Amino acid sequence: MRFSAQATALLLLRPAHVYSVHIALSNETVHWGYFSKSLEPVVTVDSGTTVTVEMATHHACDDWDKMIKGDPGMESVFTWNEDGKYEDFRGATGGGDGVHVLTGPIYVNDSEPGDILKVEILDLKPRLNPDGKTYGSNAAAWWGFQARVNKVNGEPFYSGSFSGTPDKSDEVVTIYELDGNYAIPSYQFEWPKITDPQGEERDFIAYPGTCVPHDEHGSTSISSDVEDHGWIKAEPITYYDSPFPAKIPINYHVGCMGLPPASHDAVDSIPPMVTGGNLDNKRIGVGMTMYYPVAVAGALLSMGDAHTAQGDSELDGTGIETSITGDFKLTLVKADDFEDWHEVIDFPLGETETEYIVHGFTETNYLETFAENPSDIYGASSIDKAMKNCYTQTRKFVMARWGLSEIEATTVITQGIDFAMTQLVDGNWGVHAVVPKAIFSAADDKKEGKKENKMQKMKYPGRRLRKGMRKGMRKGLRN
Repeated sequence: MRFSAQATALLLLRPAHVYSVHIALSNETVHWGYFSKSLEPVVTVDSGTTVTVEMATHHACDDWDKMIKGDPGMESVFTWNEDGKYEDFRGATGGGDGVHVLTGPIYVNDSEPGDILKVEILDLKPRLNPDGKTYGSNAAAWWGFQARVNKVNGEPFYSGSFSGTPDKSDEVVTIYELDGNYAIPSYQFEWPKITDPQGEERDFIAYPGTCVPHDEHGSTSISSDVEDHGWIKAEPITYYDSPFPAKIPINYHVGCMGLPPASHDAVDSIPPMVTGGNLDNKRIGVGMTMYYPVAVAGALLSMGDAHTAQGDSELDGTGIETSITGDFKLTLVKADDFEDWHEVIDFPLGETETEYIVHGFTETNYLETFAENPSDIYGASSIDKAMKNCYTQTRKFVMARWGLSEIEATTVITQGIDFAMTQLVDGNWGVHAVVPKAIFSAADDKKEGKKENKMQKMKYPGRRLRKGMRKGMRKGLRN
């Protein structure tokens, strides 16, 4: 297991005396498919630092020429040839049980278990290939919710050897091109039978970083890079070069961002957890601030799995998986400085100018429920339990944040708060609540009034002094 990394970081002192750090993408600044408290940080920063982070999509090898070729950072991460992989350790055990390419971790000075790390997303922008274009990939795969439902013709969804049908597969990849404010399908292809450079056949979408040896098709020309690396396909690939030109509005967001837990040395990056991770919430974009409970010293923030777009549920298995670069401001909230509502945050909380986002899962802490075998969460997925947990988290939060009673919270939640499926594909399924701040403005106005009264009293210390003297005199008389 590789537990060391060397950051390519640029430090610039700003006029406000806040440091800015740039973490460039390379196989030395990423870890693939897991969060771990044992990873060596790629960079160490102080609270208040703005960090620019380059992130690679783990689906880039769906089209090497469009998303990797000619980009030294991407090539250093994804090259897998007869000599092996440039980034070898993948998943919590190294065997591929976790898929996301995560940049980091970032050590935040003075972070301790019990604190909260506040991450403000300031900017997200696409990574351009050498031709100045950006592409993304969507995989309709065996882990998608559509695979649990019969197709229009009544047949089940086939996924090669995974479904026990090595000669039948319905897995399809759609390559999108980003064009202005939209992502538009460029072409689609059926997942082929592929043999990797070490001779293992892969007939369904599974192991992270599998590279597709494409044929020329439509107006697309290809390089020989992937075949030269030793990838072989069993037969020509089936392409669909004129898919419906849907215009999907671009909404850059970070699918997987968070901190490692203290309970396990390394955990699969797929199921979301108390300390964040793979939330796959399309709202975690520019203008969102995330609050993550800190479980280990330094916090150890990592991020990746960036998307160009995704609907609530991430139904077929992925969003439009895209490599992006983001600016993030990291601020530590020490436990000694907590307000009442900070005390109840044992889940990843989001905040924008107008709302809070409360996240709930099938299991609030699946690493506790399935401590000995965390992968058991995949067989326990339940949207009902996720809704129950999200409701209880939302109730707890609004009671602490605005001082509501339980019966007040229940009626306000029912009338003013929306719940939605976050994702139905990550094992620990998610539901989130969108909590508008405006409906609690009366509580904030009341709190503001108390603060003004307190300030007024502070302006007249003589009055407070006389009041204290009278109180002391009464106490003396009673004695």
